[in-house]
Amino acid sequence: MFKKISVKIRRLVAAICFCIVLTVVIVMTQKIFERKYSYTKYYDFYQQKQDFDVLFLGTSHVLNAVYPMELWRDYGIVSYNMANHSENICTNYWQLQNALQYTTPKVVVIDLYAVDGDGKVNEKYLHNFLDEVPFSFMKIEMVCDLLEAEKRVEYLFNLSLYHSRWEELGADDLRPARGLEKGAEFRDEVTINVPPTLIPQDEYDPTARLNKQYLQKIIDLCKDQNIGIILTYLPYTMPEGHQRVANWGYVAAEQNDIPYLNFVYEDIDINYKTDCADEAHHLNASGARKITDYLGNYIQENYDVKDHREDPEYDFWHQDYAEYREMKQGWLNEQENVWSYLLQLNDRDYVTKIYASDSNYIFQDSEIKELVNNISFFGKVVHLEQKDGGKDDCFTVEVYTAEKDELISVHTFVRTAEDRYELQQ
Repeated sequence: MFKKISVKIRRLVAAICFCIVLTVVIVMTQKIFERKYSYTKYYDFYQQKQDFDVLFLGTSHVLNAVYPMELWRDYGIVSYNMANHSENICTNYWQLQNALQYTTPKVVVIDLYAVDGDGKVNEKYLHNFLDEVPFSFMKIEMVCDLLEAEKRVEYLFNLSLYHSRWEELGADDLRPARGLEKGAEFRDEVTINVPPTLIPQDEYDPTARLNKQYLQKIIDLCKDQNIGIILTYLPYTMPEGHQRVANWGYVAAEQNDIPYLNFVYEDIDINYKTDCADEAHHLNASGARKITDYLGNYIQENYDVKDHREDPEYDFWHQDYAEYREMKQGWLNEQENVWSYLLQLNDRDYVTKIYASDSNYIFQDSEIKELVNNISFFGKVVHLEQKDGGKDDCFTVEVYTAEKDELISVHTFVRTAEDRYELQQ
């Protein structure tokens, strides 16, 4: 009898071991096959054991407009940009629920661009968030809430989606890179926009929306856990209908006794000629730095968020920032487009010297002139005479580090036609 029991136990143990090995193999295979956007974006969030003081939620408007590494440089604020492309507030609610399993923030900042809608998810981008969420009862709960039954398997076990990627797998899938921007994304395009023609702040859209209900759930969750919450609406060339949606934020803020920063009305020097990445919606790096600085100052003045730059527990952020700064310098040196190059120089890390005669075309070209003037918003720019008697159709830019006065970039641009400059190789 004991022999039979022993055999059964061995078989049970063997079965359990087989299931464990099979599970490990499936999980590892799934990690290799899945696309790495989610891993890259959220790696630093899940790896950090210390709390983040501030979390940012929203759509690509936030993704492209808030730079946590520069909040660290200027204010010592430890934050993470959780936002994703086309992310609805219903998804933001679950994103916050998941984040609170790993960190206890003092402040949550959520943008209201997506509040005017009844859809829970944009499936085109949902994997960007869900792929890196560890499997748990929380993940099952969020997937069941956000998606219809027939669509859930793909998001809980994404090998069902990614298994066909075997032909395109490469070294990056085996050794994926971590992101250096703490969840943010850098935009270096320049598109001239115009400021919105503003309607009165008391004109708003009262339409009941599912995403408004989930916004209230986010507010209630933060209040229950004693987390400060800030509502925002980031700036762009808003048509009247969008402004009415944005103005509804004042109603929500008043009802809940929380602050609302509608940036089309805030005292911030967004320049629609230099700070926009595309038509009507997203900010580029110059605009993002202005928004980031405003939020850093606002949070520092209104919330008990510590400056961690001298805190030994967060020493590793100094190394993270050094890597981030090197990445910025790499982007700068790889840039061949004159407009994109100049917009990046609006940065506290840089001192810029521009060699051009007073009669140079850059002082006649209104777009280039705007970008040159914009450098001094955060950076420092010095105008010098051209080297070696240069011509009026070319100019040279030297970029130095503000910290060590070290030369890190030299670009000479030649005007080849009206509104066209090429990098001189």
